[in-house]
Amino acid sequence: MIFIYDGSYEGLLSCIFVSFKERIAPVAINAEENYQFALLDTARRIDTNESWAARVLKGIDGRTNASASALINKIFLSELPLSEMLIYQVVQAIIQHGDETILENFANPCILKAAQIEKMIGREVHRMHAFVRFQENPGGLFCAAIEPDFNILPLIGDHFERRYADQAWVIFDVSRNYGLYYDQLNMSYVRADDQIIAQNYNMFEVSAAQDIGEKEYQSLWESYFHAVNINERNNPKLHLRHVPRRYWKYLTEKKLKPKK
Repeated sequence: MIFIYDGSYEGLLSCIFVSFKERIAPVAINAEENYQFALLDTARRIDTNESWAARVLKGIDGRTNASASALINKIFLSELPLSEMLIYQVVQAIIQHGDETILENFANPCILKAAQIEKMIGREVHRMHAFVRFQENPGGLFCAAIEPDFNILPLIGDHFERRYADQAWVIFDVSRNYGLYYDQLNMSYVRADDQIIAQNYNMFEVSAAQDIGEKEYQSLWESYFHAVNINERNNPKLHLRHVPRRYWKYLTEKKLKPKK
């Protein structure tokens, strides 16, 4: 049996609930948009049920001191191939074992894989904390664009809300076409066609869309960046290890040309 769901986190958890309730072990769990039906497939579409999803989370957190739900959420946000079945296997292992020590049993292949993904997600979140660069538009809104490997936007919002609580900002994931918007009171998700994004989408490419003061700040940052650099101690390999080239596109200092 192949379970098909709507692509949401709650939809996936609903599939897992049905699997345990009806004692069906799926051979695959696929998001509807990614699944292509084959002639010999036995597929079943599972409707999203938020109460079922909540019961799954309650069940695994009750056995692991509230640590399992955060783990499987990170696996889901990784968007890696076969992540749905990995989440199912982790939940299955937790239910069968019955306590939190299972999450430390790296002899279990699915637990080991889950821990490796959690580490990769954590590394990406840490880099986003360091590499997000805001630019101010004439209206006083601070905008930043990112293209992370994983869908980590839901994991970084709290950090930036605490750090920049006194200013309005938006962080937009260009590759996934959605963002986080903070209006100094509340934080919410926005899509590419929402007004707040549509009005500011081009400001990263069109300098005229930036506030005059923003250009001055970038000039100051350019001066600082090149002033603290010691040419004799350049270590390109170490630099690339800490600041991989895939992040350079939205780093202000990487867009600037050295002063002559």
